[in-house]
Amino acid sequence: MDYLEDLIKKQGKAHFTLIDPENQSPEEAGKRARICQDYGSSAIMIGGSTVRDTNTVYKTIDAIKKQADIPTILFPNSSHAISENADYIFYMMLMNSTDRRFLLGEQIKAVPSIKKWGIKPISMGYIVVSMSKTPTTVEKVASLDRIAETDIEKAVNYALAAKYLNLQCVYLEAGSGAEKPVPNEMIKAVRKELDIPIIVGGGIRDGKTAREKTDAGADIIVNGSVSEENSEKIKGIIEQIKTKG
Repeated sequence: MDYLEDLIKKQGKAHFTLIDPENQSPEEAGKRARICQDYGSSAIMIGGSTVRDTNTVYKTIDAIKKQADIPTILFPNSSHAISENADYIFYMMLMNSTDRRFLLGEQIKAVPSIKKWGIKPISMGYIVVSMSKTPTTVEKVASLDRIAETDIEKAVNYALAAKYLNLQCVYLEAGSGAEKPVPNEMIKAVRKELDIPIIVGGGIRDGKTAREKTDAGADIIVNGSVSEENSEKIKGIIEQIKTKG
């Protein structure tokens, strides 16, 4: 059984905190990780759409490990954003990108380092859903076959492609700071077709919304911007998604 399946089997619904190394000092990242761990976050994802400094990533992970003991998972935008001290890496394909770099190019460049350092890969079908009038950072960086909130069939097809490629999970992402989260109807439609873990992130700012996403079929909720603005909000979000009923 792989890491995500084992986590979901043990915990039911889970929460990951996303920390962008460029948005705070390593010391502050460590403090955020500890707070979120205390509130019940199951892992710390490290990454961002513009990160390219391996040294900053290394220092951030090092500081996180000094403060928290939950797994660290690289969430890299490129081969330049990985570090040897991470526990896992989301080895992901940006499914709806039209740029080979994000489909296979950067992944190939990262292979020697992942093998050398022994970082455990978690293969992921990463699907970006456009939920804002103003494009999010990931939409600006990656060339996308745009998936609007009403494009449910298109999202399902990309998710099924990830399943048919035998990837371990699918991440439905509205983007950092998105105006709205991925629609419940889209999550339900994807859940109906998939038996692999579904991760949902972007635009989730309160416990009620997070619970709607898990009720719709999400297994893991990711928060990044919220934990930067007010870590206290993470407590309410985690309490909601882990409450049975």
